[in-house]
Amino acid sequence: MVEVLATDTTITRLVARPLTAEAFAPFGQVIEHAPGGRRLAINDGSCVRHHDLARPQASAPGAISLSLFEASATPLPAALRLVERHRLGSQAFAPFGAALAMLLVVADAALAPGDIRPEHLQAFVTSGQQGVQLHPGVWHHPLLSLQSGTWLVADRVADQVDCDVVSLARWQLHCAP
Repeated sequence: MVEVLATDTTITRLVARPLTAEAFAPFGQVIEHAPGGRRLAINDGSCVRHHDLARPQASAPGAISLSLFEASATPLPAALRLVERHRLGSQAFAPFGAALAMLLVVADAALAPGDIRPEHLQAFVTSGQQGVQLHPGVWHHPLLSLQSGTWLVADRVADQVDCDVVSLARWQLHCAP
């Protein structure tokens, strides 16, 4: 469970539930070895491809880029500083080289920047073997890795900046198990 404490005289409890494809569908896709997923034998049988787990999106000129993020472990309780969104492309995060869990804090893409409130936030915890791809425009807290490690990130890169940011500082929100 994650508790979000708002200092504006209200206390909002935000339960971080285990990440499932069904629960996360409004925000994006889960990247994982899914039972019943499409598996293809390739390379003369020496490899199995877990096929079409997520489809990166970009609605403006630019390229989909793969980057590595070296993340420090997020101590809990963690302060929620801000949410951001990328309207012109999806963004994916997957552990790279080791099992890493993350805390995802998201809100509906349809919210205008001035309309975001603590009660709009939803939280998920990955298993350490899962990644996610956020739909374009989904509000999300920057990466909250629960262990130090490397994350593979796929997102749109272009000369045009595509990052809207909303500060959560006025509520002094904190997450704790």
